[in-house]
Amino acid sequence: MWADEFSNFLAIKFNTAKRFGLEGTESFIPGMKSCMDALQAGGAEKVIIGMPHRGRLNVLANIVHKPLETIFAEM
Repeated sequence: MWADEFSNFLAIKFNTAKRFGLEGTESFIPGMKSCMDALQAGGAEKVIIGMPHRGRLNVLANIVHKPLETIFAEM
């Protein structure tokens, strides 16, 4: 739900900025969060994430917990 709401917010707030929403990948965010939680529980200290632009801002905000202020400043 957070990922979808964040995507909708970005579409309204930054409607002229080039961005790639979640269209079609909504289930990716909770699945990736579950994987990251399992890795952390298993003792992982670092994870390398390689991905296309689609949903990237949502991954940064909802999984990596990058501050929203930083994300907005970089846009």
